[in-house]
Amino acid sequence: MTRKEYFDPRFRIHGIISDAIEDKDQKPYKYIQTQVFDSAFGSRQDGPLNANCNWVGRDDTTELFFRDWDHVQKCFSSDYVKITIAPDGPFFADFETSIVLMAYEKTISLQTAAATKRAEGSSGTMDSGDATVAMYFVSTPDDRKDGESLEQTLTPRLVDAIHSCCKDQVWGLIRNVGAVSDQFDLNSYFGGANMPRYALVYKLFLAGPESVPLVRKAQAQFGKHAADESIVNPHKSSILFL
Repeated sequence: MTRKEYFDPRFRIHGIISDAIEDKDQKPYKYIQTQVFDSAFGSRQDGPLNANCNWVGRDDTTELFFRDWDHVQKCFSSDYVKITIAPDGPFFADFETSIVLMAYEKTISLQTAAATKRAEGSSGTMDSGDATVAMYFVSTPDDRKDGESLEQTLTPRLVDAIHSCCKDQVWGLIRNVGAVSDQFDLNSYFGGANMPRYALVYKLFLAGPESVPLVRKAQAQFGKHAADESIVNPHKSSILFL
C-alpha cells in the first residue's frame, strides 16, 4: 500500500469503528494516532555501516489509554472488540512488524526555556494532540520489559542532556514506563512477537520540526553515556518524530 492507502483505513475507517460503541468499557478513553515525519534507528549489530535492522521504517504510532487493568481486560475481552474491531485489523496492519508496549504514563517536570515560553503563551497542552513530538524508544541489553528501575536511572540523565543541548526546543516530557502483566498478552492481539522489547519510551514535546537536529544531539549525548555503561542497547533503541 502507499502511505495514503494505509492511512485512510488506519485513521478514518478503523478509528470510526473503534469509537462507535457507546459503552465506555469497550473502548479506550483516549486514542491517539500520529504520522511519523522523520525517524532514526540504531545500526545493525555486527552488520555493515548503515545497514538497517529488520524493524526499520515506521509510518505512525498509536496510543491507547485506559483507566486501569480492569478497563484493559473488559475492553479486549468484549464481544465488540473480538467480533467488530479485531477483524478489521488485517486490512491495514502488518502484525509481524508491530512494536508494542504496555506502560504507565508519567509526566516529568521540565524547567527549560521552551517550557517557560510555552507556559507564558496560549499554546496547547500535552493533551491537545497537535504538538510536534519525539518518541524515544529505549531498549536494554537484556531486553527487559519492566521499566520502573530503569526509568529512575535514566530520566535524570535525559533531562541533563535536554538542558545541555536543546533547552530552547523541548517544552514537555512524558515517560512511559513499561509494565509487565499476566493479565493481558499484548503480542497475541497486536502481533510483533519477534520485534524488539522496550522497557521505556520517552515522549518529548518540541517547539516544532526545526527542533529535530538539537534533539538528536541530546539523544546522542544521552545514548553514548548510557551505552558505555551497558544500560541501553544502542542498536535496538530508536527515535520517531511525529
